[in-house]
Amino acid sequence: MVDLRKRRVYGVVSIVIVLVTVLTLWYSYVNVKSEVVVRFAVELNDHSSAFWVALDKGWFSKEGIKLDYKVFSTGLELAAALTRGDVDVALACVGPLLLARDRGVKLKLVAMMHNHGYAIVVNPSKVRDLSDLNGKKVSTSGPGSPAWLLLMLIKDRYNLSLEIYRMPPFIATTALLTGKIDAAALPEHYVTLAESMGAKVLVRSQSLWPTMPGSGVAVTEEFLERHRDIVVKIVRILSKATKYLRNHPDEAARIVAKYLASDVGIISKSMSYLDYVTHINVKEIQQYINYLVKYGVLRRNLSVSEFIDLSILGGKS
Repeated sequence: MVDLRKRRVYGVVSIVIVLVTVLTLWYSYVNVKSEVVVRFAVELNDHSSAFWVALDKGWFSKEGIKLDYKVFSTGLELAAALTRGDVDVALACVGPLLLARDRGVKLKLVAMMHNHGYAIVVNPSKVRDLSDLNGKKVSTSGPGSPAWLLLMLIKDRYNLSLEIYRMPPFIATTALLTGKIDAAALPEHYVTLAESMGAKVLVRSQSLWPTMPGSGVAVTEEFLERHRDIVVKIVRILSKATKYLRNHPDEAARIVAKYLASDVGIISKSMSYLDYVTHINVKEIQQYINYLVKYGVLRRNLSVSEFIDLSILGGKS
C-alpha cells in the first residue's frame, strides 16, 4: 500500500516536473521571440518619409516591434552595410538594392516607398538647357544609383559628352553652389534644397521616365523566413504611414523636417515631387534591371522574380 502511494507521489512529481519544464521552455521561446530587434537601414532623406512618420507616431512600438536603425547619406553606402550583413530591413533606392543582390546578398523587395524623386540641377549662369550640359562638369553618386541612371539616360538621349565626378548628394550640392561643378544629378530633398539656394532644376525623372521606381522595402531572406510575421507588420505600418503622407501632407512634412533637421517649407515642396506608394510595379523593376545590365553595372541579368516577393502585399510571389 505504501509502495503504491509512493509510486503515485513520484508520478505526480514527475508530471509536475514535466509541466514546469514545458512551461519554462515555452516562456523562454515567447520571451526570446519578443526580444527580436529589427536592424533597419534608412536613407537620410525624404524618400524614407513613411518611416519617419511611423517612428514619430510610435507605430512600430505599438505593434511590439523593437528596432535599431542607422541612417546613410546614400543608398550605395546602405548597400555596403547590407553586404556586410549588418541589416535586416533596408529602406533604399531600387538601384543600390539590385547591386546588393547582384553581389550575393540574399534579399527580397517586399514593398515600395515611393516613385520618382531625382533631378538634374544646374548653375543657371552656366547651363540654360540640356544642350548646354555638353562638356560640362557634372556630379552624381556612384554607378547604379537612381541619380546616376537618370544622368546616363540623359547623356544617351541627347548624345552628351560629360565630365563626371562622383560625389554624395550633400557634397555635390555644396560643390554646385560654390561653382566647382556645373550640374549635379541629385535625389530629393537635395534637389529642392539646391533650388532654394539659387540652383535651377533642369529636368526631373518624371519627364524622362514617367514611372521610374524610387525606393523600396527590402528584407533579407533569412529574416523573412524566420520572422515573416514581423515583416508583415512592418509593411502594414509603412502602408499606414504612406496613407498618412497623402492625407496629412503638412503635418507629415513637419515630422520629416524634424528628423532631417531641415526647413519645413523645403521638405514640404520636396515631398510634393515624390509619389508615395507601396505597390510594386514589376514591369518597371524589370526595366530598371535592364538598364543596369545595359550600362554594365550588374554582373548578370537578374530575374525580377529573384528580386521581388509580392506575397507580403497580398500578391503572388
